[in-house]
Amino acid sequence: MTQQKPKALTVEEFIKSATMFYIDTTLEKQYADSVSASVNELQTRLLGIATSDGLKKYIGDDRESLDRITSLLNISEEKFKRIITMLRIQKRHMPTSEWSLSKVREQMVSSSAFMNEICDLLMKGATLDKYKSLIPAYYLENFQIDASTLGRLASPDDIRRLVKKGLEGNYNNRIGDSFFKCASDAIIRGCEATGLTYAIKKNVPIVGKVVSVAIPDESNPKLLIDITYGITTSSAQTRYAERAEAKAIKIRELNSKMPPKQHIGFVNVVDGAGWVARQSDLNKIERCSNYLLNLQTLGSIGDIINYYNGRNSQ
Repeated sequence: MTQQKPKALTVEEFIKSATMFYIDTTLEKQYADSVSASVNELQTRLLGIATSDGLKKYIGDDRESLDRITSLLNISEEKFKRIITMLRIQKRHMPTSEWSLSKVREQMVSSSAFMNEICDLLMKGATLDKYKSLIPAYYLENFQIDASTLGRLASPDDIRRLVKKGLEGNYNNRIGDSFFKCASDAIIRGCEATGLTYAIKKNVPIVGKVVSVAIPDESNPKLLIDITYGITTSSAQTRYAERAEAKAIKIRELNSKMPPKQHIGFVNVVDGAGWVARQSDLNKIERCSNYLLNLQTLGSIGDIINYYNGRNSQ
């Protein structure tokens, strides 16, 4: 009996069924508890930045210090890094790349002169003549630690904002990992229901890249599945789409040399508000995939697995 091919999802159907924000209630509780535990400790430690010596000590003791101080002063990370680059050039350095906040802190800790310079900038840059001709007043006015700055430390809500900002990158990574597990678990259940093996995050020689799930294995796959989740838009989505197209080209080349019943399938499980907003890249993925799925439509993965496994077995 011929296996019926499951219906593919259109981009419009994908958008209508997309999970804009994936929620892991266990992870949310972990982060809520972590933030609450950090607020009181950080509130006490930041009070020390009222003096030059206290500011230097805090920067030396806390790896996240510059991130928290710039946030407290309402200085954007990007503008701060541009100013640091300007200061490096003034010292006749020739930067080939911008320093991260952690790199800036590392240099401050290793050089007392640089520590003094940046602490002066943070504490009273708004009033120092040497910066007034170099940095627009619109940005420079935020470079001061005064009574108003310290007053914000009295608000647990402001401290909570600082803590959450510091955790944001880690939170986004953990949410992505949780989404991957949720999606891959559904795929694994589909494999186990038919007695199929699978390989998770293995390099697949036929495409020369790592694939999220290869069924039944990475050496002789019948079905390749990639998984991604994005809350925001970024160039990483374009790179993901380009990798998907590159994989699809190699799969098509291989399929062109085999009977149709032995063709390898390519599925992309994609979700999140970032992908709905980045439809140019989403369209590329849809065009190069046999199936584009999201969390809400992942229930059809069992039928897709059965289709490619059954067809290859005939």
